[in-house]
Amino acid sequence: MSKNLVTKNAIENAFLTLLSERPLSEIGIRDIADACGINRNTFYYHFKNIPGLLEEVVRRMVDDILAKYPPTFASLEDCFLAAIGLARENKDIIYNIYHSTNRAIFERHLWHICDYSISSFVDSFSGDTFGAGEAELSVIKDFLKFECFGFAIDWINRGMPSDVNEKVQIFIRLATAQFFQHRS
Repeated sequence: MSKNLVTKNAIENAFLTLLSERPLSEIGIRDIADACGINRNTFYYHFKNIPGLLEEVVRRMVDDILAKYPPTFASLEDCFLAAIGLARENKDIIYNIYHSTNRAIFERHLWHICDYSISSFVDSFSGDTFGAGEAELSVIKDFLKFECFGFAIDWINRGMPSDVNEKVQIFIRLATAQFFQHRS
């Protein structure tokens, strides 16, 4: 591993550690640099600013979820449960991002997970399976993405309660039953 990659990983890990301890608004570049033993210029060599670092860290987390759980009909639930598991493991980090002025970064990546998962799920069906054309499939995808995104945001707003696995199973069954009762 190159020295640059080691340093970049150290910056990201220091940032995540700090983010698990305090709100994003209380983390400065000096804090991150001190935590990983670098100077501020080294930080700026790798990242433009803290929102840029946040974007990179959240994107990597999303990419890891999607790579580990490629959404298909059989694994849509697994993909959502994996995302929820990651959120639980990083509960303080998620809260500190979600309740910051950079919340949009988190929401954009959450939307990406919902969009990718639902699109892959719907695309695993043929329109002939239930008599839907392209326009109907597009509306179904949008409806399910909105439902998924809203479900996740509501779960975070309620404090990420632990009973979510059962609710995900029920949610997926109810949200998809009316559209995908018959699979070819």
